[in-house]
Amino acid sequence: MSLWDRLLGMKRAGSGTASTLPSQSQLATGYAHTASPTGAALATTRRELLRVVLRDTLQRHGIPPSWISAETLLATSRQRQSGIHWRLSIHHWDTRLLTHGVALQHALIRRLMGFDPMAADWLMGISWQYALHDDSHCPPMPHPGTWTSDPQPETAEAKPESPPDDGAGVIAGPVLIASAAVAQTPVDAAREDLEKLFAIRDADLKRHADTDAGTAGAPTRPAYIATEPAGLSRE
Repeated sequence: MSLWDRLLGMKRAGSGTASTLPSQSQLATGYAHTASPTGAALATTRRELLRVVLRDTLQRHGIPPSWISAETLLATSRQRQSGIHWRLSIHHWDTRLLTHGVALQHALIRRLMGFDPMAADWLMGISWQYALHDDSHCPPMPHPGTWTSDPQPETAEAKPESPPDDGAGVIAGPVLIASAAVAQTPVDAAREDLEKLFAIRDADLKRHADTDAGTAGAPTRPAYIATEPAGLSRE
C-alpha cells in the first residue's frame, strides 16, 4: 500500500491495479472511502498524516528526527467541531531551534496543506513544549532589564596580536617595508611620491625665506673680495 493509498484510506484491488482516485468533494469530506469512514478511522488517518509531515519536514531541513517528536490530542472547537491538536516536543537543546522556530512551524503548515488543503478545518492548534533529556546546557535567566534594553551589537572578531618587539628591527624592518610596498596600488605610490616632492619644495622655500629675512637689514657688500696694495720690497 503506497503512501497516498494509506492517507486517503484506499485499498488496492486484488489484481494489483490501483482503485479510482477520490474526487474533490470526497477529499473535502475527509478522505472518504466507498463507505463513509468512522470517526476513529478518520482520526487515525489524520494522525498518520501529521507523523509523515513532521518526518518529511525535519528531513528536508536537515534537523535530526530525534530532536523533535509530536503528539496528537483530540480537541473540540467552540463550534463543537472535533479535530486534532498537534503538540510538538523539543528533546534537544539548540539555540537555532529557537531562532528558526517560527519558520519551522510555517514549513510544517505548508507541508500539511500540500497533502490536505482542508487541514485547516480539523487541525485545532499547534503547541510546543520542552522535554529535554539534559537541560544542564541551558543558560539561566538574564537580568530583568535585558528584555527591554537594546540588543548588544555583535563584537568584532579579535585581531591577531602582533609579535613582540625583540630588538630585531634591523632584520624585520625591510620585510615590513616590502610587504607594505606590495600592498600599495600605483595610484597610492604616485601620490606618495608627489607628497615627498612637495615636502622638499616647501622646506627649500622656507629655508630661502629665513635667509632673506635675516639679511634684509644688513648693509650691502660688494660681491668681490676687497684687496689692498702690497708693499714694495727693497733689495
